[in-house]
Amino acid sequence: MSKTNFSILILTTLLLSSCGFHTPIKNTPLNAVVVSANANEFAQELQTRFNQEAMQNLTIQIGSEAQKQQTSSYTSSNSVNSYTLSLSVPVKVFNVDQKLLLSQDLTASLHLNKITSSTQADRLQIEESYTQLRNTLIKKLIRRLSKLNEN
Repeated sequence: MSKTNFSILILTTLLLSSCGFHTPIKNTPLNAVVVSANANEFAQELQTRFNQEAMQNLTIQIGSEAQKQQTSSYTSSNSVNSYTLSLSVPVKVFNVDQKLLLSQDLTASLHLNKITSSTQADRLQIEESYTQLRNTLIKKLIRRLSKLNEN
């Protein structure tokens, strides 16, 4: 490695470290028990994100997910052109002492254009979109749980 490349590497490292690119100081593991009255897909997917072997520091109660499909637009021949899919999941989070930390309905929506070639393709597209919305809500919930766990 030449002296120029080495000095550029050192300079870049110094700049990045001075701008706040540090490893986190508090890195508390986030684990939770996922409880659901009925085994819904959201609860099953969320449970895969946690290490069930480790000590559980949170309890998450998941309610029934509500899927909603609304028509957004029509073509000139009065057939559906696009729709909006919404997913809502009620969530309650408790700490180890069963103190309520969070009670909220998580919601996400997605606009979807209808595939004109096949109704089977539309059903598959809708199914995949709900999976995408579910993953979006899980990411949102995990971010909130991480902030709760820091306190």
